[in-house]
Amino acid sequence: MRDPDKIYGTGIQLPLLRQPGFSWISGGDAVAQSLRAVLLTEPGERIGRPTFGVGLRRYLFAPNNLATRAAMRQDIVDAVGRDEPRVSLDEVDIRVDAIEPTLLRIELHYHLKDDPGPRSLVLPFYLDQGAA
Repeated sequence: MRDPDKIYGTGIQLPLLRQPGFSWISGGDAVAQSLRAVLLTEPGERIGRPTFGVGLRRYLFAPNNLATRAAMRQDIVDAVGRDEPRVSLDEVDIRVDAIEPTLLRIELHYHLKDDPGPRSLVLPFYLDQGAA
């Protein structure tokens, strides 16, 4: 069996905590952390990688409607495909929270390229315009 740490890498666990030394993360956990970075980064923030990231902040004041969610979904699919080659996206769901109409639940269902086991990542995202 292949060593997932060698295939998917090892890195510093984020966020950094106030403690001596660094905490390390590897394998599938490192990939999940990288996916969160792709989702939360605005294009132009990374030096030397001007296209890295989804750019979700541009949707903060957008209406919470099907068109906004479809545009967000496409941006996520494009950015993950471009910026995280270790995964294959199976599905991206963006759902409106049943209680809080300004809360979207961004759900990424994916698998690692060398591991067909299903994985998922959920990111809460707030829009300020409410339901439309």
